[in-house]
Amino acid sequence: MRPLPGRIQERLAERGRDLTVLVVRLGALGDILRTLPAVRRLRSYLPDARIVWACDERWASVLREHPDLDGVVPFPRGRLRMGSFVSTVLELRRALRDVGADVALDFHGNLRSGFVVLLSGAPVRLGYAGHQQKEGNRFFTTHRVAAGSRRASRVERNLDLVRALGAPDGPLPDGGLPHTVAAVRGARSLVSRVTGNDGPYAILAPGASRAQAYKKPPVALLAAAARQLGELGVTPLVAYGPGEDLDAARVVQASDGVAHLLPPTDLAMLAALLRRARLFCGGDSGPLHLACAAGCPVVAIYGPTDPEVNAPWGVPHRVVAPPGRAYTGIKKEDRRHGFEGITPDAVRRAVVEVLTLAEREGPRSRSAF
Repeated sequence: MRPLPGRIQERLAERGRDLTVLVVRLGALGDILRTLPAVRRLRSYLPDARIVWACDERWASVLREHPDLDGVVPFPRGRLRMGSFVSTVLELRRALRDVGADVALDFHGNLRSGFVVLLSGAPVRLGYAGHQQKEGNRFFTTHRVAAGSRRASRVERNLDLVRALGAPDGPLPDGGLPHTVAAVRGARSLVSRVTGNDGPYAILAPGASRAQAYKKPPVALLAAAARQLGELGVTPLVAYGPGEDLDAARVVQASDGVAHLLPPTDLAMLAALLRRARLFCGGDSGPLHLACAAGCPVVAIYGPTDPEVNAPWGVPHRVVAPPGRAYTGIKKEDRRHGFEGITPDAVRRAVVEVLTLAEREGPRSRSAF
């Protein structure tokens, strides 16, 4: 990697005084959430820097008001698809240039993110070399960090970019997601309406995006988790988003009446629910990493996606995956068989183990409730 210019090095030596950093991770939700630990470590290393994040407009609401950010620039994906290309690009360029970035960090590594860092005008554009950059992304960055192993955790790979700026290693930061007393009280009220009590509960999420439907855990596995939770005195609540209502209803039905169906929840409400939940159980999707960012213990059911690359982070967790599965060289057509070999008993054991781990660590703060 080329050494960073002296001007940037001087500002870094001053702990970030007057330095402006543009973070680029456009999507998806889970990948944005897994970039938060790197950005939080960057903020700790450069407390006086100005840090602005460019992300897909769909996820801007997750990052607004984050305590480590000074702003968010939404990437207007929808308008670009509608045909107003030139005017939208010019508007995006103005917004990015207004940031005045000295350094742009490209955590995404594809053509769109490369286009964003180039439009920003940042003199230093730091990205990845090797397999982690795609679609000619290397032509948009001025400095590159080795991508490392293909099976490296994405959280650790994100941390590599801030290490390149000199940020030291340390304990993994949490997600630091902002929340309000009103939001968490609203979540508590919702749970009381659905369950009729204010007792302990867990969140189960059966869904995934349409493009990644192969990540949905089988209904029988989530139902097994629900029944185990019920036996332990923890009420399972099934959460779902747009287009996931049938998946959620099937889990409730298969749980023999133990699980309760929540109404459709947006990301803000789901985050608030997760802050007080005893456990989250679901597949490799955005809600799982939202649980990690909110500090909720996790049972992750990974079939077709690599549990090392996509591992839960920062919370007590267990990963349930097919025994003996080799995750190198999996073809797309094999994904439909991804969960074969995972038994309901394995999920039930994981639920017990995670609740035990969480209990050993002590109760999380619930002062906002």
